[in-house]
Formats: sequence, structure tokens, C-alpha cells
Amino acid sequence: MTPAQSYRVKFGESLGATIQRVLDVDVLASHSDASEYADIAPEVIEAFAVITPAARAGTRRALRRARDWLRSRYGIREIILPEKYRVAARHDVVVTYSSCLALVYFARIERQLDLSDIMEEPSWRALYDALLDHPGIGLVATRTPDGIHLQNRAGRAVLRSGVLRTLEGQNPLELYGTELYALNAIDDLVSQPNAGDCVLFGAYDGYDIISFDDQVGAHGSAGGDQVYPFLIAPKRLEVENAVIENARDIHRVVMTRYAEADTTET
Repeated sequence: MTPAQSYRVKFGESLGATIQRVLDVDVLASHSDASEYADIAPEVIEAFAVITPAARAGTRRALRRARDWLRSRYGIREIILPEKYRVAARHDVVVTYSSCLALVYFARIERQLDLSDIMEEPSWRALYDALLDHPGIGLVATRTPDGIHLQNRAGRAVLRSGVLRTLEGQNPLELYGTELYALNAIDDLVSQPNAGDCVLFGAYDGYDIISFDDQVGAHGSAGGDQVYPFLIAPKRLEVENAVIENARDIHRVVMTRYAEADTTET
């Protein structure tokens, strides 16, 4: 995993709320907007502050500062029922996210959209530009006839068949990694038939990555240790010299060996 900072804590709202604000629409969230449990943690701290002796005023003030901090950042609801998606009903925009990866779908059109489709719709283009400009978003990936279009505030590039070509400014994958296995993984991810019309990576500074969930370690996109897989397997499988670069390799390296063992036994 790569060390992570929570998007919601750092920017004061979830990614879904950011997109809601940009689109300025009513949304349906994956949790209730109101909960009787949301203020439990701050109330527990307030209870301790109340019973703290008056002679220990410094302790009481510290507890109440902690209470206010929790209220500004965390509710029990967000911990127990973390938001995983939002639907911007009027604009048919859906965003779903896990860890440092997020997918945005413009659901008004059933087929997958490419970058030119997004640019033709003013509200979609405005959202695209806002995501590019947001300090919590490190990369916006879309599809084009020429390959996978990758863009951030520093520059843009196109990726096709493992070849990355910078189109403008700086290489947007400079911090995330440009090794062939990383490029192939990004290509495979964005090219999947169920991938979002926009694929978002959390901002990465070379050490910490922004997680769209409340996590201290993240995986799901690129950047840092999350791109280095490891495999723990029985010695009899003889996988110590195997090359594993993506999820498909697990089947080749592991499952085929089990299949061979079953064939030998029968």
C-alpha cells in the first residue's frame, strides 16, 4: 500500500460532495444525510469534559478542542457507513470510489463516452475542468481514438500499447510511474468495458496519495508501493521466479500449477 491522506478530512467534504457542488444539483447518496449516531463521538468527549474537575481547566479545554475537531471532520456515520457513490439525479452523473481510485459516469448516454463526448456537453466539460483543477485529484484519464488520454494540472499525454507520448506540458505520470507494467495496468484499467467515462487517481506527491475513503494506506491506482505486488504461496508451487505484473498473471502463475497438479494426481 501507499501511505494515504483522506480526501474528506483534507478538503472538508467527500468527492461526491465536491461533484455535487460543481454540478449544483440535488443528489442521492449511498447513506442517509441525517443520522442519530453522527454526533456520538463528540458527545462522548463532551461528557468527559463536563465531569472533569474545574481545577483541571486546561484538560477540559483540550477535550473540548478535540470535540470540535471531531465534529468538523468525523461522525460515527462516516466511519460506520462510508460513502461509496453519489448520483447527481438531474444531470445523470454517477461517481463511485474506493481507496485512491474513482470512476465518474455520465449516465445520460448508455455507451461509454470518450473525451470528445465529454467536451461537447458544457456541464460535463465544466466538471472535467473542475476535477483537473482540484488539488485532491492527481490524474483524470479518459478514452480517445488515439489511446488513453491522461491529464492533470501540469500536462497531458496519450497512452497506447505501452507507449506514452506527452502532448502538452509535463508528463502527468511522472510521479505515478512510467514503468511498462504500470503503463499496461493503467491502459487495462481505463479500457475495461465497465470503467468510468472519467477515471480519477488521487493526488500523489511521491509519498502520500489522496484516498477518497478514510484510509491511511491506499491501493487501486498507481504511485508508490501499491504498484509492487507480492505473493505468498506454498513452496511446492515453485513460484519464486515467476513474473507477476497484473491480476491476470495470478491465474497463469498459480491456478495453472494447481491444474497441473490435479492432472498428475489423476
